[in-house]
Amino acid sequence: MKKACVCLLSLLVCLSLVLPAGAAAYPDLDESHWAYEQMDAARSCGVITGLPDGSMAPDATLSWGQYLTMLARAFYSGGLSAAPSDPAAHWAQGALQAALEEGVLLSGDFLDFSNLDAPLTRQDAAVLLFRLLPEERSDWWWTPPDAAAELSDFAALPAQYQEAVAEVYARGIVTGLPDGTFGGGRTLTRADGTVLLMRLLDERDSALRGETVDVLVHLVDASGRAIAPDQICQGYIGGYLSESTVNIPDNYTLTGSYQSVTSLTREATLVCRALTQAEMAYNAALDQVSAGLMSWEELENQDFWLQFPGENTRKYQLLFGSADKRRFASQEEASAAMTQVTVPVWHLDGAGNKVASTCTFTVHAALAQEATAIFTEIYQDPEQFPIYEIGGYSWRGDSATGEHNCGTALDLNANENCQVRDGQVLAGSLWQPGVNPYSIPADSSVVRIFAQHGWSWGGDAWAYDSDITSGYHDYMHFSYMGG
Repeated sequence: MKKACVCLLSLLVCLSLVLPAGAAAYPDLDESHWAYEQMDAARSCGVITGLPDGSMAPDATLSWGQYLTMLARAFYSGGLSAAPSDPAAHWAQGALQAALEEGVLLSGDFLDFSNLDAPLTRQDAAVLLFRLLPEERSDWWWTPPDAAAELSDFAALPAQYQEAVAEVYARGIVTGLPDGTFGGGRTLTRADGTVLLMRLLDERDSALRGETVDVLVHLVDASGRAIAPDQICQGYIGGYLSESTVNIPDNYTLTGSYQSVTSLTREATLVCRALTQAEMAYNAALDQVSAGLMSWEELENQDFWLQFPGENTRKYQLLFGSADKRRFASQEEASAAMTQVTVPVWHLDGAGNKVASTCTFTVHAALAQEATAIFTEIYQDPEQFPIYEIGGYSWRGDSATGEHNCGTALDLNANENCQVRDGQVLAGSLWQPGVNPYSIPADSSVVRIFAQHGWSWGGDAWAYDSDITSGYHDYMHFSYMGG
């Protein structure tokens, strides 16, 4: 495990509970779709496949043959032949035979599976799922819902379906419809069936939690380039593939793309990034501490802390002359610590062409060289991101807690990189990366270079991501101490 990431590992694992591990793009299914996460996960582990054009057809009617195939792939693939031996047989005949062998379908069953192209109903799906449930419930610690009491049409269900519906409802595999009914005769869509299957997978995995599975792991960088040979890693059902279970190359670390492990996980692609110079220096210093060559107090005073994001005592010493001081006491004190810098930038001329220019702003004198280096790197980067305005030091009142009072925050192209809370603009006018050339994309050279120098970007510093519709974002804002 990389030492520089030990403190962050718990946070990243928590974030992975609410964020998808990797968003795939489909022409007919985006992240706003109610079943996106489950369908994407099912596709990733081979339970469902898309159409030749890459679409997922979430609203298409689900047939018996399709669902028996999906269930076999998920729960008893060893009995699923790739194709029926009889060329005249239905394409899903192998899935039908596997279901009979596994007891998911029974000889003389009340279920009518004679037509594998027929639509699958909610009540038939409930029986199939019921027969695949583990014996032990995972919800022992709470009172399960009562289908007979909560579904207005439960008593009208055919008697042979009621036990299955009651149990899968109690375990949260199926839910009622918005009108309070179960709607047993209604047909399922591909999205419906996939979500039910993935809920069943969660239920089954709860009984297998902690058991190991071998996972083929691919390690890549942000561009998708392999950074190490593939490796077989041991994952734990209910856990995550992380730096404690995967051998990450020296001087690399995983990004936030930690992947959960289910009983279906057989292959995973994990995205890594190179450690910064500060992180590598920190790791080397920890080795010295472990060897007794450096004290913990000496560690806290190393200059590499100046390149780490957020606040720390070494930054306080640099900026305010004391490890116990984090802001200036007055405007007079702050102004005395400032200086002006002029940096190279790219401007857009009237025709939209990029032309070399400069910008001048005021910043804390201790960061003048750092700021010049940052903007020089941005200027020299092939992206040539255009900057027409840089706002720096600005005293905003004795009670203000922001970093503009300290000369440690910079605002770039303020109008086109707005400050916004839950989609409501508070300052500036817009943020349209990829459309407006002055808007700063999350994957831009600007964000990357500031981060390499230990600065935080307001676009994602205080929210899970840079999504403008939720959370608080300040897309113009870069801060040395993360505030």
